[in-house]
Amino acid sequence: MKWIAALLLAALPLVSFAGVEDDGEAAILLAKPDMPDPRFARTVVLVTFPQDTGPMGVVLNRPLDLQLGKLLGADRPELAGLADTLYSGGPVEPSGILFVFHAPEHPLRALPVIGDVYLSGDGKVFERLAGEVTDPKARRFYAGYAGWAEGQLDKEIEEDGWFVIPVTEEILFGMPVEGMWEGLVKRAMGARAGR
Repeated sequence: MKWIAALLLAALPLVSFAGVEDDGEAAILLAKPDMPDPRFARTVVLVTFPQDTGPMGVVLNRPLDLQLGKLLGADRPELAGLADTLYSGGPVEPSGILFVFHAPEHPLRALPVIGDVYLSGDGKVFERLAGEVTDPKARRFYAGYAGWAEGQLDKEIEEDGWFVIPVTEEILFGMPVEGMWEGLVKRAMGARAGR
């Protein structure tokens, strides 16, 4: 199974850095090995582009040693059984929760990511997700998020701070967090060298 994932990842092209914000399509950011910002060193970030604000997203590879049910169960006993791992999504509003999930239709208060996958922080969407019995590997919950002012992310990419690759469900839900950054950066550097 691991070799299939590696083969799929090796086939992913790098996205051009110019105007990633203008494109408006969700993407994966990989911190380059010499990333100067310690908050983002060795991170894999899902980035989306809401209308009327700068880019925002969540760090995919920083799990917290905490299950969602343990965090919320004291105040909401009906949620105590949620076994989903909570991830540190970024430095902005770390007490807020965002989530990446599948939905058959585009929820009103959610950003499209890829196919039937969305990013949201909406309470009604959360209540629906919390009430579903589903494989915890089919959704992810994040405390906090990463955000940029308009034009800031394009400047960071232009200054060689990030690799940019397309979003895949394998990256979002299928890859082990341990070694995710190393594997994706190795592939990105190999693709760049092959140009």
